[in-house]
Amino acid sequence: MTAFELDALLRQEADAFSGQCAYLVADAREPAPLHARLENEVFPAASTIKTPILLAALEQVRQGRLTLKDHLPVPQSSILPDTQVFDRGQSEYTLEELLYWMVTLSDNTATNVILDTLGLDAVNEYCAVNLGLSGTVCQRKMLDLAAAGAGKDNLTTAADQRKLFCLLHSSAILNPDLRRVALSILSRQRHQDTLLRYIPDEVVFAHKTGGLDGVAHDCGLFLSLKRPLFVGVFTWNGPSPDGDPGQRKFIGRLGKAIFDYYKEM
Repeated sequence: MTAFELDALLRQEADAFSGQCAYLVADAREPAPLHARLENEVFPAASTIKTPILLAALEQVRQGRLTLKDHLPVPQSSILPDTQVFDRGQSEYTLEELLYWMVTLSDNTATNVILDTLGLDAVNEYCAVNLGLSGTVCQRKMLDLAAAGAGKDNLTTAADQRKLFCLLHSSAILNPDLRRVALSILSRQRHQDTLLRYIPDEVVFAHKTGGLDGVAHDCGLFLSLKRPLFVGVFTWNGPSPDGDPGQRKFIGRLGKAIFDYYKEM
């Protein structure tokens, strides 16, 4: 397969998808994308909003306002019914533990405790000022149905997700130790059923998934290829309810085609 044929395949798959699809593939060291579709379209972020939250928290650590070993309380009133971590009841955890659970299991309780610590305004200021993101905003906590009913949603774009991952790969944000912390957490992602779904190879993929009804995303950096490759596939207004694998299978097909081509490049 040639790059032109891969580009045609991605476009054909996206055109046939019964919802909206954006994708972006880029060398993390280069400004021009390799493949892109609707990269500036704003869509519901779902749990991909947790990557900029992770980086905003680590920036607070860099500034000395927080430390990774700070203990943060997780009161019973903050524990959401979907947690897989905090079901044992009220306790306290280090910031580093909470960041790990927020990303690797996409735990919403951990995310809300971190958002309570940082504040939505601080996260949005970091996204706009430090990261230079134009279409990403965190307007509510996780599973805040009242805020969602009032029209508040967390939003992002494929271009913004590429930018924050590429900044993380470079030396432009945080510091070397904290960048390693972020990449380590992202590389230990436990949700492997989207871009990695059909890839049998042993890979290092620092990434974050996201899902809601009709929404499924996966994006991040393949760090074990010959080049650091950002891959992001984002779907919304799709046919699959949350928990149904249909849209994740679609993302997996695109991920397999992209990986198979670029693993030799």
